[in-house]
Amino acid sequence: MIRASSLAALPIVIALAACSDEPAPEPAATQVVDRFEEARIIVNANGLAAASDKGAMVMRFGSPRAEVDAMAESAWGEAGEQSRQEECGAGAMDFTSYGPLQIAYQDDRFAGWFVREGAGVVTSDGIRTGATLEALKTERQVREIDSTLPGEFEYTTGDFGTIRGFAEDGTITALQAGLSCFFR
Repeated sequence: MIRASSLAALPIVIALAACSDEPAPEPAATQVVDRFEEARIIVNANGLAAASDKGAMVMRFGSPRAEVDAMAESAWGEAGEQSRQEECGAGAMDFTSYGPLQIAYQDDRFAGWFVREGAGVVTSDGIRTGATLEALKTERQVREIDSTLPGEFEYTTGDFGTIRGFAEDGTITALQAGLSCFFR
């Protein structure tokens, strides 16, 4: 008896919702697209991709340096600045920088990325430097890390990976995944 009356009320609830004068909310996908509008590179917990290549394969950690640099150079529109650091915790590393993005290599293989403040790079779930840590906490699981590096945190990405970052005065100043050359 209770079931029948619950089902009978369902069409009335649907009809009332359809008659509302309030505009329907925008779909979530439309709201997220704005986060990618000015992106040249999209990074994630496992690699990176050119933002212009929608649906392109992500250059995953372990990809050959020549392929990753070619993709990044095409996306950025110019050659990156190359450097080398002999003394990293994981061993000697090479880097190529494009604007705020620094791509790390070890043995000519893509090993990690680091993004400083600046435009052109966003994570696959729409997080970028300059966002507030509080805003990130409303969207993702964030864990503050007890480290010698001030403001260090990590968050769980939409695909259940992990991206580390740094915040100062509540603002995200850098993001990082894969190998790095930080001394803690």
